[in-house]
Amino acid sequence: MARPVSAYLCSYPKSGRTWMRFALVNLMNEAYGLGLELDMENMFTLIPNDDGEGLTQPWKALDRYGFADREEMPFVAMSHLPWDARFSDPAVVLLLRNPADTLTSRYFHVTRHEGKLEASIDEFARNAELGVPSLVEYFASWEPHAGDGNVEVVTYEQLRAEPFGPFRGIADQLGIEATDEQVQAALDASTVEKMREVEKSSGVGQPNSYDRSDPQAMRVRKAKVGGWRDELAPETVAYLMDSFAASPQATALIERYSIVPEPDAA
Repeated sequence: MARPVSAYLCSYPKSGRTWMRFALVNLMNEAYGLGLELDMENMFTLIPNDDGEGLTQPWKALDRYGFADREEMPFVAMSHLPWDARFSDPAVVLLLRNPADTLTSRYFHVTRHEGKLEASIDEFARNAELGVPSLVEYFASWEPHAGDGNVEVVTYEQLRAEPFGPFRGIADQLGIEATDEQVQAALDASTVEKMREVEKSSGVGQPNSYDRSDPQAMRVRKAKVGGWRDELAPETVAYLMDSFAASPQATALIERYSIVPEPDAA
């Protein structure tokens, strides 16, 4: 790798990373005059993954970065790793999402998009590697570092409510120099509807086939805030909340950024 990573966008899986990647590569394409016809395959040459040795899919890894000679461009990578020392120095955006929505979205990703597990959503929640225990561990790892000087925290809910301001802040934190007009144009090119059409055409940078006619199998699925209420049994929500309550650090993080799963008001 010819250049070190200059900035990271970090998130737990299914917290909005694909949306932000597609918006950011559209922004960089315009801001730096790259002239690319972007899709969900070549976007990894602009913003690759760093999910750890043996975990990063080779066709998405750091050595696929294609712009090492463009020194005016920041080398941005994305990671699903819990906090570790690689995040100590570069600029970091930590993207958080309500853990109940994250759990729900990851369930459909693992079972319908990847097709690597057969389970009910309530069984999935109790899976140590993929379900609630993994979520709690991730949030707990980041809580002591969310206030570090090099870390900016943004929530998926903020981005969905009013995208421009939070996305402008993400671009600035990652070192992407762009005008407000370019920021808005990148968001306009990255709506849910437009991303679904791109995904139907190109897929999402992975070798396994999946049914792109199945809305629940798509990487760009519902993009809904609060969709967990339609999917999770009360007992599963109670299990999630009890698991977070057992971790003061994980609980502190979701409370600090107002992403605690709460039932609809009566």
